[in-house]
Amino acid sequence: MSVLETNIIDYIFLEEEEDIPVLVVSDPLSWRPPEDRPHLQALREKLKAQIAFVETGQINGVWPAYKGGLVRVQVYASCALSHLARDFYDGVSKAMADSNMELRVRLLDA
Repeated sequence: MSVLETNIIDYIFLEEEEDIPVLVVSDPLSWRPPEDRPHLQALREKLKAQIAFVETGQINGVWPAYKGGLVRVQVYASCALSHLARDFYDGVSKAMADSNMELRVRLLDA
């Protein structure tokens, strides 16, 4: 699964130290033009689905013990982030905060 499968939660786990559910997004796509625009659109749709998963209560179907509180979305990216990507993630991070969600992006070693 990856960012291209916008309506699927790639993976979910409990971060035990902080007791926070973490939704994982796998992002193997490049941020180089011309791939950057379709990448951005796919990522936008994927992250909207992550937000909806939490806001609509679908998370409780997978994680019945979840009673509210912070949820983290962790993006594992394979390609270095461009300025476009950084700006996008900054905006999404602010929007997710309104839904009691936190966004983290980690660049995997190539």
